[in-house]
Amino acid sequence: MRSALKKNTVVFLPALAGLAMLGLVGCSAAAGAQEPAADYPSKPVTFVVPFAAGGPSTVTALAYASCLEEGLGQTFVIENQPGGSGGLAMQEVSSAKPDGYTLTLGTNGPLVMNPMINKLNYGIEDFTSVGVMAQMPTVLVVGEDSPYESADEFFAAAEKKPGTLSVAIPGATTSAAIELQRLNDEYDIEVTAVPAVGNAEMTTSLLGGHVDALFITDHQDVQARIDDGSFVPLAVSSPERADWYPDVPTLAEQGFPELVNAVSVFGVVGPKGLPDALVATLEAELKTCSADPKVIDQVGTMFVPAEFGDAAALDTIFADMQKLYEPILGQE
Repeated sequence: MRSALKKNTVVFLPALAGLAMLGLVGCSAAAGAQEPAADYPSKPVTFVVPFAAGGPSTVTALAYASCLEEGLGQTFVIENQPGGSGGLAMQEVSSAKPDGYTLTLGTNGPLVMNPMINKLNYGIEDFTSVGVMAQMPTVLVVGEDSPYESADEFFAAAEKKPGTLSVAIPGATTSAAIELQRLNDEYDIEVTAVPAVGNAEMTTSLLGGHVDALFITDHQDVQARIDDGSFVPLAVSSPERADWYPDVPTLAEQGFPELVNAVSVFGVVGPKGLPDALVATLEAELKTCSADPKVIDQVGTMFVPAEFGDAAALDTIFADMQKLYEPILGQE
């Protein structure tokens, strides 16, 4: 089943085949280029998650932190720091000392898109990549009592009555938000995007009848809702159907061939200037953890890439994202 994720994230996964980094994030190490930092870590490491507690980002961070603790012999303390669509946390990490004791979960919105949309004191050039933890597509779901039984019905209704259907998204500067903007700009189908601080708030909104649908990062909590019938999946954002939702069409199949980029990539990053030897140490442990059955079980078999994405691969993934979204966000 793990190969399914690789198939479903082909937009950014060419990086895992060894493509060169596009010159965006400096100071990433080639694995094994230098001797590992012998005394690292000698004290607890703070791992910042730029979202509210709960949801796929926290679950992923906790799974890897536990494994890294075992491998490196020091505590990895998870700190959830929501706010500013992840900008507050990323600002703090970007200004931290590059000694490996402050790391963060880097992902599309806070790291790539947020600085392109808002005037912030950081950009992706202010971070050092370590490696990929997980990649997750976005799924469009409605509640069990929704009048819409298919994506065709949902989009037809949205086209007929622009702006009347509301769709919760995991933040205003996420790939999900941008894809809904593209749905309007390129296909003249307007829905009202309702930003939330995470999956938990989005779930509550749909179950409470406050929104018509969710464009939500797929994860085991979402799958559980689909399994119990409280969520009904209408479409997935990946280029091909997800093996775990074989009957759910892609947005591309529904007539939106360009809308295949709402894929959340979770990686470990640190401040700019993280020493190469230290990156190599973390990268090696992260690779080991990505193959650990306990990590895979916690994160989800389908969400941990079968082929580990190292520091250079993560650099390329985020560089490709920036290249994709620059013209969309008016940053040409």
